[in-house]
Amino acid sequence: MQSNQRLCLQGTEWTIMEMTNCSLSEPDKDILDAIELWYESKRSKRGNVNRNVMAVGIGISELLQNRFPLTDDYVQSDKGSQVRGLSGACIKTVLARHGETRAFASEGGRTSRGTLPMALELAKIINSALPSDTCEDTRLEAANAIANFFVERIQVDFFNRQRIKVEIDLQKPISVIVDDILDQASLRSDRPTGTVAQHLVGAKLEMLFPTIEIGKDNSNAADQQTDRSGDFQINDAAFHVTVSPMAKLTDRCRDNIRNGIRPIVVVPHDKVSFAYGLFESEGLGNRVQVIALESFIGINIEELSFYKRGLIRLNVARLLAHYNKRIEDIEPDKSLQIEIPQWALDEMDAHGE
Repeated sequence: MQSNQRLCLQGTEWTIMEMTNCSLSEPDKDILDAIELWYESKRSKRGNVNRNVMAVGIGISELLQNRFPLTDDYVQSDKGSQVRGLSGACIKTVLARHGETRAFASEGGRTSRGTLPMALELAKIINSALPSDTCEDTRLEAANAIANFFVERIQVDFFNRQRIKVEIDLQKPISVIVDDILDQASLRSDRPTGTVAQHLVGAKLEMLFPTIEIGKDNSNAADQQTDRSGDFQINDAAFHVTVSPMAKLTDRCRDNIRNGIRPIVVVPHDKVSFAYGLFESEGLGNRVQVIALESFIGINIEELSFYKRGLIRLNVARLLAHYNKRIEDIEPDKSLQIEIPQWALDEMDAHGE
């Protein structure tokens, strides 16, 4: 056998083939470079990639395990409306093969109208990147490399970006929507309710005072570790956001008053009475303003919207976007972001945001 030839398995027989058609490294590199460009082209301006894009990648890698080239007839199911073999079970199997056992998607994007066009598009990219006479072991290694790429993207862009899921029902008062968000945060094992509350208030203040720089401290940064008089300071007012008002909060508010700063304490509605009692016991009952967090945010959003249904819809979408941007910029745990519903994304897109 010559130096530019290689022994490759074709079906059940070994065949001598030219190295140009049986190289395992170069086709993989060409394919992965092309696939990465395709994948990143599907990333929204907010940095998200629809999980159907990832599902398509997994499905195509499985089809490549069995045949090449990836013709349209092969990629499409027999009825021509879906991607052949793509299902939640298929994706679960591939993920498990690569050591990933977390649940991804029950349908695997199979029923989405945009899935098949994406699959056909990706198949053409792979067809262009691989030589038409590619041997079986090269094809199999390429298929595995593609699967590995998409498993990694699922881990980074889906599992590691899992967000707080909450039904945003615009038939409810905005204060109740805020309460729903806090309730969902409280169900997590890490109980990030305080962090979520702080950044919801920060998001609301950013919307209310767009020309004022609103504090962007990590939730672990206590007031005394910054040059601010509270979690947020706007002119002569200090906002203290907490889901668990404690005695040390009275000391901070007393310092505010001593320095000519008006303390405003923002707590969940079920902690308002406790907070009032806390300040009363310290002789600060008539010096500290205590506000229910849900109403503090909800009423302002509705006022900003002039109580118009369409504007309320837009401003709720903006609140979620501001909140997620704060988490993206400040917090190391990006899973604290809220999963924004499609209607909210569409609303912001319609307004060029």
